[in-house]
Amino acid sequence: MNHAPEKVASQIEDWVMTTLSQPNKAFGNLPPCPYAKKAWLDGNVEVKMFTSFEEFEKGPWNKEVTIYVTDMSAWDLQEAAVEYNNRYPAYLFLEEHPDLTEEVDGFLVNQGEYGMLIVQERRPLEDARKALMKTEYYDKWSPEMKERILER
Repeated sequence: MNHAPEKVASQIEDWVMTTLSQPNKAFGNLPPCPYAKKAWLDGNVEVKMFTSFEEFEKGPWNKEVTIYVTDMSAWDLQEAAVEYNNRYPAYLFLEEHPDLTEEVDGFLVNQGEYGMLIVQERRPLEDARKALMKTEYYDKWSPEMKERILER
């Protein structure tokens, strides 16, 4: 991948601060990712360029969120997420790719430019999801979106 890491991180930050952090009716008037902005502003997000699976597996994944930017195909990225979710059950691996549309009630959530493998500790994320289940956050999600994102 030939992108400057600082530019990539800046573009991802813009996506987090705008698309993911603004209240939206598609998510029960909550932001698409209600916790992303705070994690970013608190310094709990790290953006890394994916260089190899060997380096990826070394981690460390010591931030609340570690985002690996990659030029993998959508299919390869999905396969990697499945593999690592099975291999490291204490973590959750989510794929984000321009070719994998994430849309809720007509609102496109995707970053749109970069493939990313997003690593988070599983327990805090699942606790946050449980709290969101008590709101209207998931009401407009399609069954396919719920399956892809929530049932891992």
